[in-house]
Order: sequence, then C-alpha cells, then structure tokens
Amino acid sequence: MSSLLFSFVYGVFLLRLWAQLPSFMLCLAYCAVILGGIFLAQLLRQRRSFKDFALSWPALAGIGLSAGMLWSVFAATQAMTQQLPSACEGERLNVTGRIVSLPRPAQPVGERFVFQPISGAESCWQSGVNWQLSWRGDILLKPDEVWRFQLRLKRPNGVVNPGGFDGELWWHQNGISATGWASSGERIAAAETTLDGLRWRIRQHLLASFADQPDAAGTVLALLTGDRAGMSIEAWDRYARTGITHLVAISGVHITMVAWLVAWFVRRCWLRSPKLALWQPAVRVSGVIGWLAACGYGALAGMEVPTQRTLLMLGMIVWLRCLPGEMRATQSLLLALTAVLLLDPLAIHSAGLWLSFAAVALLMAGGMAPGEEVSWRAGFRAQWLATWGLLPLTLALFSRLAWLSLPINIIAIPWVTFTVVPVAMAGLLAHSVSEPLGHALWALAIGSMAMLDELLKWAAALPGAAIDWHLPGATVWALGLSIALLLMPRALPGRQLAWLPLLALCWPQPSLSEGQLRLSIIDVGQGLSVHAETAKHQLLFDTGAAFSDDAGAGQRIILPYLRWAQVRSLDALVFSHDDNDHTGGGGAILRTLPVAQVWGEWPSHLAQWPLAERPPQQGCRSGQRWQWDGVEFEFLWPDPTFLLKRDNERSCVLRIRAQGFTVLIPADLEAQGELTLLAMQSDLRADLLLLGHHGSKTSSTESWLDAVAPREVIATVGYRNRFHHPHSTVQQRVMARGIPLYRSDDSGLLRYEFLQVGQWPRVQHGRLLDKHYWRAKPQLLSPQPSEMPP
Repeated sequence: MSSLLFSFVYGVFLLRLWAQLPSFMLCLAYCAVILGGIFLAQLLRQRRSFKDFALSWPALAGIGLSAGMLWSVFAATQAMTQQLPSACEGERLNVTGRIVSLPRPAQPVGERFVFQPISGAESCWQSGVNWQLSWRGDILLKPDEVWRFQLRLKRPNGVVNPGGFDGELWWHQNGISATGWASSGERIAAAETTLDGLRWRIRQHLLASFADQPDAAGTVLALLTGDRAGMSIEAWDRYARTGITHLVAISGVHITMVAWLVAWFVRRCWLRSPKLALWQPAVRVSGVIGWLAACGYGALAGMEVPTQRTLLMLGMIVWLRCLPGEMRATQSLLLALTAVLLLDPLAIHSAGLWLSFAAVALLMAGGMAPGEEVSWRAGFRAQWLATWGLLPLTLALFSRLAWLSLPINIIAIPWVTFTVVPVAMAGLLAHSVSEPLGHALWALAIGSMAMLDELLKWAAALPGAAIDWHLPGATVWALGLSIALLLMPRALPGRQLAWLPLLALCWPQPSLSEGQLRLSIIDVGQGLSVHAETAKHQLLFDTGAAFSDDAGAGQRIILPYLRWAQVRSLDALVFSHDDNDHTGGGGAILRTLPVAQVWGEWPSHLAQWPLAERPPQQGCRSGQRWQWDGVEFEFLWPDPTFLLKRDNERSCVLRIRAQGFTVLIPADLEAQGELTLLAMQSDLRADLLLLGHHGSKTSSTESWLDAVAPREVIATVGYRNRFHHPHSTVQQRVMARGIPLYRSDDSGLLRYEFLQVGQWPRVQHGRLLDKHYWRAKPQLLSPQPSEMPP
C-alpha cells in the first residue's frame, strides 16, 4: 500500500519538474507500455493463474507512478488549454457573469475579484473558466452578484525574477485563465443569501465599526473568515518578523488547532459518562466532532483551496482512526496527501500544501493529534518541533528566518486560540441575536488582539528579530538533514553527526574578482530597475513603480530579488528622475536596506522622510565619475547648462565600463536630450544599451543609435502595456541595424556577467534559467512591428 501511495504522490510531484508539458496521449501510451510490461513480468515471475495474481511492491510502485503522472498531466493540460486565446487579448468584450469570490481592495484604488463568465464573447472562454478582474467603479461589488461588464483581457503573465513571487504559477494553480480590467458595469441580478455574502457583511461591519484599530480589526476578520482585506502590509510584515503568520491566518496549523481544541473538550466530556465510553471510544468520537467543528470554521472562511486541503487531510486521519486495526501515522498522512492530490493535482504547486502537511506531521509527532489527550509538555514539544522542523521549508519558500518565533508563539498560540478566536466566534453567534452584544464581544476580541499586537510591535523592532537569509543551491537540503538529525530521539545513532551537513552552509560561494561586473536588469514590469554588482560594491539604478503608499515594485519584486542575491546593503542608490515608474519602490528599499549614498533628485513622494534619517544625497551631474574594484562608473547627463525642465529630459544617464565593454543606461532621456548629449560627448559608443523611455517613439533617434552603435539593446516594459512600448518605429530602427532586441516582459530578468577582458557575456534570461511549463515561453527575438500588441 505504501509503495503505491508514495509512487502516486511522486508521479504528481513530477509536474513541478516539467519544463514543457508533455502530450497527454504520449503519456498515456508510455504508461500503457510500462503497465503492460509490469503485468507480463509479474505473470512470468509467478507462473500462476490469473486468479492467483498478486502484485509485488515494484509493480505497485510502477502503477502508482503511472497513475500519478497521467492524472497530473491531464489536469495541467486542461488548465493550460482554458487560457484566454491570443486573439482575444486587448479586445473590448461585453460579457455577463458571476462574481465568485469576495472582492478585495486593489492597488492603488478599486477592487479585484474573480469573475466566471456566463454569456457574451463565447469564442474567448470555455465553460467553468475564471478570470481575475480589477474594477474602479463607484458601486461596491458583492459576491455572487451577476454583472455585465465591458472587459479588456490578457493571458496571465507576471514578472520573472529569481527569488520573487511566481504570479503565473499562482494563476495556474488557482484556475485563473485571464486577467484584466472591467469597466461600464451593470448589475444584472442581486446576490442570494450565501456564506460569501455573510463574510462580506462581517467585513463591512468590522472594518467600519473599528476603524480606530485597523490592524487588530483586520486580523480578527482574517481569523473569523479568512478574509485579509483589512490587514495592512505593515501588519503582515510584523507577523512575519515574529513568526506568527501561520496563526493570524486560517491555515493548516490554525484549523488543526481548532480541531484539536474541540476534540479535547469533547473527549473530556465523553469520558465522564461510562455508558458513552463503553458505547463508542472517546478518541473516535472526539476526532469526528473536532473535524466537524473545523469544517464549520472552514465553511465560514470561504472554503478556499488551502482550507479544503487541510480539512480533507484531517478528515482522512480521523476516518482511518475509525477503521478496525491500526495504521502508522506516516501511512495515514500519505493516504491523506494522496486523497488531496486526487481531488486537486495542481495543489502540488502550493507552498501551503507542504507547510500544512509538514506542520500537522510535526504536531502529531509532538503528541497533538486531533482527539488525543495531551499535556502542556506535549504542546510545548509540538511547538518546538514545528518551529525548528519547518525552518528549512520556510527558508526555501520565504528566505526569512524569525529568531523569536518560538518564544512569541508560546505566548501567541494560547492567546489567539483561547481568547481572540473563541470570543470573536461568540460575537458572530451573538450578533445574529443581539447586535449590541455581538458588537461588545467583537470589541473584546479586537482589544485582546490589539494588546498582543503591541507585544508584536516591540518584538519586531528588536535588532535581528528577523533575518533575510537565502540559501543557495542544495544548502536547504543540508540544513533540513541537520535539523532532522537534531530532532531525532537521543538514543538513535547518527544524531551526533548533525553538524556535518552544516558545513555546506559555511562553504564559500563564488564571488566576483577585481574588474568583474555582474549587471542584472530586474523585471519590474512597466518601469526600470538595474542592479550592478562589483567585487565589493552594490549599486541599484532606479526602483520600479509604486502601486500605493505601502505597496510597489520595491516591496514585492526588488527586495525579494536582492534577498536572493544576498545583498545586505547598497553602496549607491540612483534615482534617475522623479517619475513613479523609476522611483516608486524607493521607500521600501530605504526602509529595509542600509544605503551609503543616494544619487539624483530626492523623490517627491518621499518628501516627508525625516532629513536626519536620509542617507547622503547628491544630484547627478555630467562628468561625475568613480571607480569600484576596477569597474568605472560615470554620469554623462544631465548637464547644468541644459535649460529644459522636463523630468524625462533631465534623467541621470549612467555609463559603466568593465572588462573592455561599455553599458549605457539613459533612463527616460528623450530626443532633445539625446541630441544635446551627442553634441557634448565625442564618444558615446556602448556595447549594451537600455532603450531610453522604455522604447518610446520620443527616444532612441536614428542618430542616437548610430552614435552608440550597441551590440544589443534592451527594452524594460510591462506585458501589453498601455503605452505600446517599445514603439514599432523604434523596433524598426533597431532591426534595420541588425541589433538584437530583448524585452523584459518576454524574457524576465536579464543578466550579463562581464568576467573576462574581450569576452562578450551571453545574456541570461530569467524565463530560460528557470523554465516551467506554466510560464509563457520567451521568443528572445526582435518581433516584427506587425506582431506588437495593440
């Protein structure tokens, strides 16, 4: 049985490794050959009749592997074929459909929601598809309403950078086949009474009634309904720094804790009656009731995919315990994982799946399985195992280590589980009977959460409370092996060797030498951010766009990349000019990393930043130059005598020289600035050129391209951006000169490593460095003007 289940899970796991999804019919033929071979070999080996036929464990493993691979490829193929047809991208579509999720606040304004089409533009969708839409209308959207919208859609396409969030994978595993904007909306039918409607009303009441305590109210809302609409980015970051994100969201750990709490209470009550105890074992009854309580909690939370997985896993464990005989904990978990993947094979991509199963396994190892009697020592041991046992997985997924996780969780788990959640649920039940009583109970729960939040603020502010730590390569496995050895019982052999795998963490990583340069053009969508790294220095040129006051490319894209690149501080941060798509992420960078020097104009959106907290700042001027580790940096522009005041025309233009090659970054410099710079500089030749103003028709004139004469050019643009960058005219100029053109929306992050004198580096593309079947395939060629998106 175990070999069959394990091989099935592994067959589904192979889905994560496919760079290109194989044909389902080809997989079917391959599996048929394998199964036929197993069947024939088994008959020949046993030489028995078909009636006495019995499969060995290798045969069961082959069957499970084939079944897992077939099932996962079939599900993935179905999801990929449901994506929006290319012919429908950018077209105005009039579609009627249903809002199938809680609308969430979008950045910078409006709402984001999942929409299921019912009628209209039938050639652009298949039955059952879901689209993720943004809406900026004046009317608040409600779940389960039917609307008619005018839409502009595009296929799911996200930024691709190492260490960053994979948006395309998230859309794929959640069944989102298109994204876009909704406008000209008309409500066709009001929503019926549903659980989502109840959750929406709870949100409106809590966030409006407790506006003076937004973080605490948003957290209680998330604990009650799984709705994070009221949680600020600052609050979520605070919870991450103290290691309690699993507790303030309805996750696998939290649902398991609720199931265990109810089961423990039922068990104590059940054992007080000898008749009941003799009729049915208390362990089985308490486990079933605990699971039913968790189901009710999950239903209130909207039964999202992670919640469904956790409930199914717990249900399988409880069901197995009701069967005669005994099954090892590992077997029950394996059977539960198999059941989850049978229902949703794409769940194999979810970090929540692995965290949920790992957390429950560690809780069970600590003696906290649903329905079992436990002591405070078992609870402490379970938390100890969960803290350290999940460390490698947490580092691999989030590149962050919260040193305070164990002591904070010892306080926060009982605080939230035994005070905040029960009082909040009591408030929900009481609110249907007496609004004042329900409001009072919610106020008590929010006040309790606010008290805990004060402790979290103090802890998060401690030096080194959380460390951004990316483990390169296979070192995560080495750390996992070490921790597994440390958590083994003391009597087992091999525990003394726990230090040995840690040598991989101390092994020196390759670094740059004198004169070498690593240049990374970060994929930030419609914007610009370039990371230049020498042997001992780090420079960041521009920081992408901001979507709101507390969210943008700096927080969501650049910092995760810098964490992956193991950048602990910046020697220079350049703001080329005061445009949002170049400086919007600056605030997040300055708040997170030490910056030794800022070049360029201080961004206007950071004007309120205290002067005492600003790093040294100096404007860019032509002729400013310096050298780091044998690499030359020089600002060619702006010139003090240049009279035009437009921000674009006064962009900082940076030239970098390393190993005999030159890189030119003109930011948003336009035609007039280019012509003036050409008249002032006798030699502007460069081997690598970033197109000015993202390839706008107002930049990259013919004389500019002739003077620079680059080997390669790059356009930093967003997918199907509304500015139509890079413009077809600019593309024609580039192609007429036979120059390769790369687009960041097509290739993801672009990296050049200048390591040897006279040896031109081969560009590394983010989408090719980490290829997966769910990602849009890069063209890596200069597209013809007729192929440009509208």
